Amino acid sequence: MFARFMNESGINMGSDFYFDDTSNKYGHFEDLDFLNLQRNELSHHFNEDDWLIYEKFIPSNDFDQKAGDLFKNKTERNRTGHWGWKDPRTTLFLDYWHKLNPEIRFIFLVREPEAVVNSLCKLLKTRWSITEKTKYLKTYIHYNQEILNFCKRNNRSKYIVVEHEQLIENPRNVIPKINAATGFSFDAELFERLCDKNVISPRQFIPFIFHEHLLSDSRKAYQRLVNIFNSFAE
Repeated sequence: MFARFMNESGINMGSDFYFDDTSNKYGHFEDLDFLNLQRNELSHHFNEDDWLIYEKFIPSNDFDQKAGDLFKNKTERNRTGHWGWKDPRTTLFLDYWHKLNPEIRFIFLVREPEAVVNSLCKLLKTRWSITEKTKYLKTYIHYNQEILNFCKRNNRSKYIVVEHEQLIENPRNVIPKINAATGFSFDAELFERLCDKNVISPRQFIPFIFHEHLLSDSRKAYQRLVNIFNSFAE
């Protein structure tokens, strides 16, 4: 949703997007160049798994070369305007991209763990699977810990954390915070027009039996990120 909003706001988010109308009829606005690059690298390290990752790894030399070439190519294509990309897997490559170009600014959208697990269970039809929910929660913790680590190592000119629920419910308060942190002039009214709450996965009953510890750790990571979001002034 927010990537679509950025694209409509004049930031080029790509020309060839991943599309799956079963989960979002508007599309995900995920640039296939970045998505496939990071997906292939993760599949190489984790036996074809490309996003349920909760272990550290070192990007390969092949990734270094391809990522550098891709970034250079995108920059040359967008000399006269701002550009960006969305792929949740980027969370696992934050230090790499930041080192490649320290001028990159990251916008981290975070959601409460129950909402994320709910969405995954609905999409993948796994709400009764203890094994799959364990993977989702471990992945949630790892991804959000990577964001927290990046925030600790870098000053606030490099990023902003945005709490998803507050953005959806009160964009006129949240969008100015994003503008102040990024230097852009995003329009809250445009976000309200584009925001279709019907594409957000409705809550379903998700049993978390045997997951109390992981769920607790997930909530702690989420709350630490919310605290960072709340500390950003408009």
